[in-house]
Amino acid sequence: MKYEELAGKPNIPEIQEDVLKFWKDENVFEKSVNKKAPEVVFYDGPPFPTGKPHHGTILVSFIKDLIARYWTMKGYKVPRVWGWDCHGLPIENQVEKDLGIDDKNYIENTLGIDKFNDKCFELVSGNNEAWKEYVEQMARWVDYDGAYKTMNPTFMESVMWAFKQCYDKGLIYRDYRVTPYCTHCETSLSISDTRESDSTRPRQDRWIIAKFKTEEVIDGKPVFFLAWTTTPWTLPSNLCLAVGKDLEYAFCDVGDEIFIACTAVLPRYDKIFGKEPKIVKTAKGEELVGRTYEPLFPYFADLKDKAFRVVTADYVGADEGVGIVHTAPAFGEDDYWTCKNNGIPLVNPVDAKGRFTEEVTDFYEKDGEKNVIEMNPTVIRFLYEQGKAVADGTIEHNYPHCWRCKRPLIYKAMDAWYFDVTKIKDKLIAQNENINWVPETVKHGRFGKWLENARDWNISRNRYWSTPIPIWECDKCGKRVVLGSIDEIEEKSGVRLTNLHRQYMDKIKFKCDCPDCDGTMVRVPEVLDCWFESGSVPFAQKHYPFENKEWFDSHFPSDFIVEYTGQIRCWFYYLHVLSVALFDKPCFSNCVVHGTILAKDGKKLSKSSRNYTDPMELMKKFGTDAFRLYLYQTNAMLIGDLQFDDNGISDALQQIIFPLWNACNFYISYANIDDFKPESLTPPTSDNQLDRWMLAKLWEASEAISKNMDAYFVNKYVENLIELVDGLTNWFIRRSRRRFWEKGLSEDKKNAYETLYYVLVNMCKLFAPAAPIIAEKLYRTLTGGYSVHLESWADIPESFRDDKLLDEVKLVRNVIYLARSIRSKNNVKNRQPLSELCVALSDSEGNAVVDSFKDIIAEELNVKEVKILESAESVAEIKYAPNFNEIRNRYPDKIPDIIKAVKSGKFKLGDKAVLNINGTDEEFDAEVILVTYQAKAGQHVASDKGIVVSLDLTITDELRDEGFARDIVRSIQDARRKLGCAITDRISMKLTGDVPASWVDYICGETLSDNSDFADADTSYEVEYEDGRKVTVALKK
Repeated sequence: MKYEELAGKPNIPEIQEDVLKFWKDENVFEKSVNKKAPEVVFYDGPPFPTGKPHHGTILVSFIKDLIARYWTMKGYKVPRVWGWDCHGLPIENQVEKDLGIDDKNYIENTLGIDKFNDKCFELVSGNNEAWKEYVEQMARWVDYDGAYKTMNPTFMESVMWAFKQCYDKGLIYRDYRVTPYCTHCETSLSISDTRESDSTRPRQDRWIIAKFKTEEVIDGKPVFFLAWTTTPWTLPSNLCLAVGKDLEYAFCDVGDEIFIACTAVLPRYDKIFGKEPKIVKTAKGEELVGRTYEPLFPYFADLKDKAFRVVTADYVGADEGVGIVHTAPAFGEDDYWTCKNNGIPLVNPVDAKGRFTEEVTDFYEKDGEKNVIEMNPTVIRFLYEQGKAVADGTIEHNYPHCWRCKRPLIYKAMDAWYFDVTKIKDKLIAQNENINWVPETVKHGRFGKWLENARDWNISRNRYWSTPIPIWECDKCGKRVVLGSIDEIEEKSGVRLTNLHRQYMDKIKFKCDCPDCDGTMVRVPEVLDCWFESGSVPFAQKHYPFENKEWFDSHFPSDFIVEYTGQIRCWFYYLHVLSVALFDKPCFSNCVVHGTILAKDGKKLSKSSRNYTDPMELMKKFGTDAFRLYLYQTNAMLIGDLQFDDNGISDALQQIIFPLWNACNFYISYANIDDFKPESLTPPTSDNQLDRWMLAKLWEASEAISKNMDAYFVNKYVENLIELVDGLTNWFIRRSRRRFWEKGLSEDKKNAYETLYYVLVNMCKLFAPAAPIIAEKLYRTLTGGYSVHLESWADIPESFRDDKLLDEVKLVRNVIYLARSIRSKNNVKNRQPLSELCVALSDSEGNAVVDSFKDIIAEELNVKEVKILESAESVAEIKYAPNFNEIRNRYPDKIPDIIKAVKSGKFKLGDKAVLNINGTDEEFDAEVILVTYQAKAGQHVASDKGIVVSLDLTITDELRDEGFARDIVRSIQDARRKLGCAITDRISMKLTGDVPASWVDYICGETLSDNSDFADADTSYEVEYEDGRKVTVALKK
């Protein structure tokens, strides 16, 4: 029984289509999760169903699939259920766009919330097919058809339960305070929303320096406080000025007036204060506290007894502006708390659309379209006309935008529901210690710092398409009732709901049960922030606690989750908050955080800019496996940014998949000749050094991958595969070719077959999580097995471990690599024999290893002799210099001393560097000294890590003849392939011209050719050597 022959070059699209069809027809994924086995729990973050996947969503899918396939082969089952984030502003914005709605009032007063929500439902119900095709092409195994949806009643009911639990624990309250606000969507947002994707991004705004008149007069000149702001529209609401307690302030005479500003900023504004400011006097900020000033605008002058005075604030500095901060309590979080702490009232003359209200008489427009940000130029112009502006300009700064409609946000005081994060902050920080973050820096870095500075979470939205906040308030006495289930709603109202969206929940009303109250309980109008729903995924997808309670209790927290860096302050954070609040434990045990994919030019991926290729096109052209292997090697695997390059996929195909395919093809071609086909996979017992090395290499790769994956170090997976493929193809197979060429099946040849078969099958297992399609194809071809993904992980006996042999061959291959680099640099091809290679190493053990591998080195490098030198000084001049990077990283406190000692030559270099520092010998890492070798005249030298090689490039006539013969051999081997010759076919050959006569037998032996004379050749061609000699080659099958 022979193996199925493999094509010389794999038809990747066809293989992909066949394997995907096999998995689907045979329900292979379902078999992997339905087996009896312990379970690894994974939570899949729900994407929005609108749009199509991009490179970022492709990457996270690849990582999730890699981990899940690995644990499946390790003997676990890994159910992974897809999810859809069906609610929220992204869906509402799309529906508004589809319906041509640009006014929230139209939804409430004309269209109706019920019809609007119906349209939202239609949108999210019909956009799943595009995703499904992408997910299948990704070779990602996931329960797509059984996906949970955040809009399902079961999911929403669990969310309501969670809300009530948190409310009953005193973690939810209502407050009137400043929050990010979108004037287009007409809703408040949370701080995390301003961190979503690129929500906070550069924007140009106008700034202004306004002057505030005080009661003080100096030498008959009025005194003014100056204040700088990038939000001129907030100036009509100014109620106080904030100074830095310890900053020094200068009273500057500018002619007819005295201006007060921080002394440190005066040089920054020489057009205001002059190049040599005339300072009348100075005062500390604390000395200015309590001073009053005239209102800049008259709208709230009646608050003069409580406002329009100077206070101190910790956030005031001299880094920007004039060191005095204008404060409008309704339009800035710092402003709000500064005024509240100083007993200053709040005014809020901006409506829900972000327009000035009637109080602001100079800027109010009854039917105006401009929001307050758009009114900035008008406010600036007005202040100049009133003589109250000193300077203005334009600034580019990072500014928060709505993460969905992309418009700039304002900060605005309003009623909202808040989650009291500060109450459980200590628990959040403590439970973070129980999470394994990958990379580890996230734990106490981005995530840890976010927890330390966590603020209460605005969980309410003034919108429609989300889980309604399940609070009912009495319209008479104000009593509140929270209902956390469908049963509780029915018990109170007598109505059994099957749909929990707002249009149905708003109809639920019931009598207040307070004594002597005849009021009606009415639901509050807000809906929940969709992050509250996303944070509920672990239990809500299972309809906990109404169903699956026992399952959830035994499967929580999850074993792992994976998302990109933007979720550190979003999904990861909200999962953690709700988990600690509800269950007093973290939500996940392991969290892998990957980076961001950018376009090739470093810009954000953009459909409108067309700066990236559709992932579907790439997967079908190069194959999903190559796509995966490319991304798995990049710094995007752990937090870093990747400038995506389509060529990276092509490189992965050429450099990883094709060599693996060729290795399998090599094995199958020769095994079929010798009728070698093992019935089982048995560990080889060969004593051949090449076999022992290859098996040791396999054990090393398997061990490294297993240790890394057990710790979720997903970024280290492919580097081990690449090294293994390189070792197999560029060392083991090439060094073993003559063993396979032997006639018959000798013991050594049998050992070579057994080793190669064992390695290839286990390599298919190692490749399976990372390149599941090609691994499946090759595994089924090699073994006849059902599916590699249902097999156990590669269990390589530790008896194969041989660190000493691996180190020796690594050294030898480094020597070969350096010598080849000399050939490459000097344009001397490897087929050209050379006379001598000299090798010098820094240790005697290394010299002994090279000596024992001399014959192999000579054969690999095509040299006649390998000499070992006692010292590199005979071929190169050794130079020593400070290794600045290493010195800076390892010994930052001794940089000058080390540099001086190295440059002066006051050191001894061995395993350590002993340097004379100020008369005293001190020991340092040897890497602080950079050792280089400069070839002496007539020599050709290369060096690396203590290895120095010198190659004699002199080519004699004899060497030329041999080189010519090798060129002829290569040309005949290429011709044999083109003629379709089998490996064992002998052919006839006729050489005419400048034939190197002494090498004819060599040419025949290397090409399975008989030197003869014939007329009817199947092919003939000419080979020309570098020195001009020509040979005509005629071949006949």
